[in-house]
This record gives sequence, structure tokens and C-alpha cells, in this order.
Amino acid sequence: MKNLVIVSFPARPGMIENLKTTLKGALPETRSFDGCISVDTYIEEATNTVHLIEDWESLEHQAKYLDWRIETGLLEVLEPLLEGGAAGLKATLCGPKYVDI
Repeated sequence: MKNLVIVSFPARPGMIENLKTTLKGALPETRSFDGCISVDTYIEEATNTVHLIEDWESLEHQAKYLDWRIETGLLEVLEPLLEGGAAGLKATLCGPKYVDI
């Protein structure tokens, strides 16, 4: 991986299927966005949380992508589906892999 980003989407009770459907519609655009190398999806069933494991050419590419998602209104669509609304979404920008630790 070049630049690891982990994004967690905690679904509100009863909303996991809606969240999965919404992400299924959105992720093809994510995967084709400039600088996106890959996006893998995992579901933590115990907490109804969808985790995206993303690999980006740079964290700047991912920042441009996030700005685009905000501009195009995806966070507004996710708001009623997420525990805590859009503020419940958690992004961890890990960056490049360290090989000397």
C-alpha cells in the first residue's frame, strides 16, 4: 500500500442494509477517482460498522476526493444512516507504510 486510509461508517440501528446499498452505489466512483488505487469493504457485524480500507497514491489525492464528496452531497445522504450522523463517520489517515519499525 502507498497511503492507507481507513474510513468507518457506524450504521444506526436498522440502517445497515440502507448503508450498504448507498455505499455500493457510491464506491464505483470512489474507485475510479484520480489517485485511488483500491477500496476494500469489511463489515464489523457486532457494531454494525462498515469499514473501508483504502489505498491512495497520496493523502492529497484522498483529501481532494473528500472535498469532492462533500461538494456533491454524499455526507448529506449518509447523515440519516449513520450513528451520530455524519459526525459519526471516522477517517484514519495512516499514510505510507513504515518498513523500519
